[in-house]
Amino acid sequence: MNSDLRIPAAHLAGADDAELAWRVIEPAYDAVSVHDGPDALGAQLRRLTAGQRALLALHWCVAETMNGGFDQFLTNPSRLLADEARAGIERIGVPEAARLLDDARALLAARSAGADPEDPELDEAAEADRFDAYLARYEPLEERFYALVDATLYPRAAAYVREHPDEFTR
Repeated sequence: MNSDLRIPAAHLAGADDAELAWRVIEPAYDAVSVHDGPDALGAQLRRLTAGQRALLALHWCVAETMNGGFDQFLTNPSRLLADEARAGIERIGVPEAARLLDDARALLAARSAGADPEDPELDEAAEADRFDAYLARYEPLEERFYALVDATLYPRAAAYVREHPDEFTR
């Protein structure tokens, strides 16, 4: 098995920002599984350069969030990449997206901590009110994140690749 998951430099030519960000992590995407548990994932991630880890985690964050919101990214096995995604977002220079991820994690944790399905006194109307309040804070975070994907995240990821080709190409 080849442990170098970087791609030939020629594969960078002719790609738009989103395609470039995908091309450089495609071999890593195939070699790393969020479904094998945290220990296996950690070992798989250690095979990657810092840039590959950053863009792979960013890819998972974007794909899961665009498909089912931050909830999907943070509750599916992809949640194991949440810290890496945040670090990757910072690495490519988009602190606003990192703050949005932090805020979404905090909201989800607070919502989970406040839920008590064992409480026989749980008032259905009160739960609906709490959920509406949660959505009122949560949905704007997702909307701001979605706006950053094509406008900022992919351009910054592509710029990072171009500025650090040794992390992605051989």
